Amino acid sequence: MLASCSESGNNKTEEKQKVAAATEDVVADTLNIDGYINRARWLLANQQVGNAIRDINSALSIDSKNIEALLVLADVYYALGDQDNILLTLNKASEIAPMDSRPVVKLAELSFLQGNINMANAYIDKALELNSMNPQAYYMRGIICMSRNDTVQALKQFMKARNQDDSFIDPVLQIASIYAAQRNPMAKDFYTLAIDMAPDNWGSYYDLAMYLQDNGSPEKALEIYDTLDARMPGNYQILFNKGYVNMVYLFEYDKAIENFDKALEINPKSVDALLNKGVAFEQKGNYKQARSIYLQILKDNPNYQLAIDALHRIGE
Repeated sequence: MLASCSESGNNKTEEKQKVAAATEDVVADTLNIDGYINRARWLLANQQVGNAIRDINSALSIDSKNIEALLVLADVYYALGDQDNILLTLNKASEIAPMDSRPVVKLAELSFLQGNINMANAYIDKALELNSMNPQAYYMRGIICMSRNDTVQALKQFMKARNQDDSFIDPVLQIASIYAAQRNPMAKDFYTLAIDMAPDNWGSYYDLAMYLQDNGSPEKALEIYDTLDARMPGNYQILFNKGYVNMVYLFEYDKAIENFDKALEINPKSVDALLNKGVAFEQKGNYKQARSIYLQILKDNPNYQLAIDALHRIGE
């Protein structure tokens, strides 16, 4: 699966304009706390944690009780994996603004990460008491339900989050994933919705293609993989999946072999790509080439059962 999404030129330009505007605010007025906070958010989103810390500390030096700054500081500590300071920061934010549900939801997330599900649920209850219109709280409860394999309740919570904030993409992705696991045709609708909401999130395209290939639409899946391949050339997983769809669903063995070869150029040690290349030759009736590939696998992996089974299958 794709680990990250790419940004379009327009999005990058918009983001640069935002950070430039925040920087101008700070330059024009070094006491402009919003400028520091906005720039810190952008820096953190772009993995510039050190610079984000600098800006958020500047903001807190102006107002140590600023809730927005404290929430960003908590996010900085999340990025650093510093759970002790996450807790201290969020508790401070809750003490300063006891009616603000946002630090409470973040405390629920921290409790969940620490494995304290009962505490996480207690924080969610408190957050919803403070603010019943709380998509983040419902989303977090959905995540907790997923951890307990309660997909029925998880789906309800994610739907609530989605209904309360139709710009919140995370519950949409979770709903799509649940439906995909159930082979529910609604999965396609929610993956499509996620793509409409974030057209540059290539992970949503990939997940949609995976759903389509497994549910009777391999040609449409391949179209998406081709688009992703053009956008992100040299991606092993995309090339592997193209090979798999061509071999298993479309019986285009030569195309499959070509795809597996390209995948192996990127990851020469991939046993999966090599094995599937052998299977494609086998399906073509080229047992000599298939046997050579299976033996090549066993040379480096003597106990690899799938290659052993394949040799037995073709009479070696």
